Amino acid sequence: MVMTMLKKSIFLLISLIAGSLYAQKDVVDFLSGNLNDAQKLSKAYLEPFGKSLGTSLNSGWYNSAKPHGILGFDITFTVPITIPPSSDKTFDISKLNLEYWQVKSGSSSTSPTVAGKSANTILTDKATGLSELNMPDGANLKFVPAPMIQVAKGLPFHTEIVGRFLPTINISSVGNFGLWGVGVKNEFKEFIPFVKRLPFSMSVLFGYTQFTSSFDINKAQKQKLNFKSSGYTVRLLASKSLPILTVYGGLGYNHSTTDIALKGTYEIENVGTKTDPIAFDFSNNGFTANIGVRLKLAILAFHFDYSLGDYGIFNAGVGINFR
Repeated sequence: MVMTMLKKSIFLLISLIAGSLYAQKDVVDFLSGNLNDAQKLSKAYLEPFGKSLGTSLNSGWYNSAKPHGILGFDITFTVPITIPPSSDKTFDISKLNLEYWQVKSGSSSTSPTVAGKSANTILTDKATGLSELNMPDGANLKFVPAPMIQVAKGLPFHTEIVGRFLPTINISSVGNFGLWGVGVKNEFKEFIPFVKRLPFSMSVLFGYTQFTSSFDINKAQKQKLNFKSSGYTVRLLASKSLPILTVYGGLGYNHSTTDIALKGTYEIENVGTKTDPIAFDFSNNGFTANIGVRLKLAILAFHFDYSLGDYGIFNAGVGINFR
C-alpha cells in the first residue's frame, strides 16, 4: 500500500516538475526586436520559477537534530514544495526600461510572470508602432516541487553524512533533469560539558544541492532551454523525541543561484541569426527558520515541516529509519 502510493506520488511529482520546466519555453517569444529587451523580459517572466527552484533545494535535509549511531541509517523520499508569493505573479513592464518595445496604448503594463495566469498586454516597437509582441500567458505556477531521495548514515563522533539525488530522468520530446547533493550533520553539544546534559538534541548542519535540466525547444535544430540551480544552507538544529513523535526545528542561512540559458541558433526578426541569445541568473539568500514533526512507526518514519520566508516551503516525506 505504502509503496504503491509512493510510486504514484513520484510519477505525479516528476510530471509536475517536467511540465513546470517545459512551460518556460515561452521565453522564445521574447526574442524578436532586441536581445537586451528579450533578456529583461525573460528574467522578469521567469523570476518566480528561478527563485522557487533554488529555495526548494535548501529544504528537506533533516527531520531530527540527533545524528544516527554508527550502525544507523535511513532512506527517505522527501518533497520540498515552494510557494511563490502572490506579489510575484505579475510584473510591471514599464519599469524594465525597454529599448525597442513599449506598451501599446490602451494595453496594461502589468503582465503575468510564469506564476500568473492570462495576459492581455501587447507591446509595439517604439520607432514605427507597426511591430507587435503579445506577452505570453503565465503557466499558473502555484508551486514548485523538488522531489528527491535522501540517504543518511551515522559516523563516529556524533556525525552523520547525508546524500540526496534524483536520477537523471529523460522524457521523450521534452528533455531531461536530475539532482544531487551532499550534507553533514554533527551533534556538537555532546562535546561541551554541561551543555550535553540539556534534555534535547542540538546539531549543526551544512548541505549543498545542485539541479540541472535541459529541455528541447526544437530538437532538430538543437535549440534548448537549460537550467542549472545550486544552493547551500547552514543550520543550527534542535529536536526533542518522545516514544513515537519527534518535534524538530532549525535556524540558519540559505543561498541559491539559478542559471538559465537559451541554447542553439535562432533566426530572430529584426535581429538576424544569433547563437545562444539569452543567459541570466537569479540569486536568493537570507535567514530562514523551520519547524516540523516526525512520526515513527516501527522502521517507518513520516515527517512534515514548514519553512518561513518570502518563498514559503512545505516539506513532507516518508522513509525507512534505523537509529
